[in-house]
Amino acid sequence: MERSRKLSDIRAPKAPAFQLKATFSFIGKDLEAAHGTYTETWISNSQWRRETVVNDIHRVEVGTANRIWRLDNSKDFPEVATRLPDLINVFPQASTTFQFESITDTTDSRPAEQCATTKPGSQREKYRFCFDQKSGALLAKLSPDIRPKNMTDYSCFYGIFRKFGDFWFPREMACLEDKHRVLEAKVEDLSPEPSPDASLFKPPPGASELGRCLGTSVPPARTFSPEPGFPTGSHNTGSSVLLSLVVDTQGTPRNIKVNQSAGKDLDDSALSAVGRWRFKPATCDGVPMPFEINVRLEFRLYQ
Repeated sequence: MERSRKLSDIRAPKAPAFQLKATFSFIGKDLEAAHGTYTETWISNSQWRRETVVNDIHRVEVGTANRIWRLDNSKDFPEVATRLPDLINVFPQASTTFQFESITDTTDSRPAEQCATTKPGSQREKYRFCFDQKSGALLAKLSPDIRPKNMTDYSCFYGIFRKFGDFWFPREMACLEDKHRVLEAKVEDLSPEPSPDASLFKPPPGASELGRCLGTSVPPARTFSPEPGFPTGSHNTGSSVLLSLVVDTQGTPRNIKVNQSAGKDLDDSALSAVGRWRFKPATCDGVPMPFEINVRLEFRLYQ
């Protein structure tokens, strides 16, 4: 992994400032093809800005040493597009440690690969990273997507490496979920940005505050979480609602949004229930911080 970082990590300490522009596409929730643009201006790990646009939906994120400030112009930012920064950032956080279980060589692939698989975690989840045997470039990464009732494989692949300063960075990338392609991106431009406008890195007015941890983080834990009631008179016999929310430093849910709807009656019941939840707040090196999580609530009408 360290060899690969030295080869391709354009966000490494003391790496030159840059601006990256990419186009991306994915299949929307109604099976329509969606297209967007991504722009990142990066000075250091504690000073960067990202803008993601999908049609008329716009997200701006500004990062500091311990916070991310996020502003959406719509409540309907596509869930698939939230995975884009992780795809384009390529590598896990440098502070993340993995314990590897096995290393295998695949010489019949082109290019030949060496893949490292981690030991299973507390939920039997495993990660895998595959590298070009010759250059050491990261060609693929697999991470488990843990859900309430199952676990799926989320795999991202990288190709077409081109020179940028002292680095070789991939220009084409794609992610698959259980072998179905869900997200593609193409880097259209990657260029030095030695003197970006300082105003770009000011938190946008009205932005949500999220914690950012480069040390040891602990996610929030529920302390009070009443189940939602099934709406009286609803004609929906069963479904689930996926919500996103920010747990603030007091353990209170904020900015609750519906990411996957089951109809207005079930959505409203889910929003009402989660609004009453309370948490032990997330921490970074023991210090409370705001933290974004997803919650899926299952509704079943038993007759």
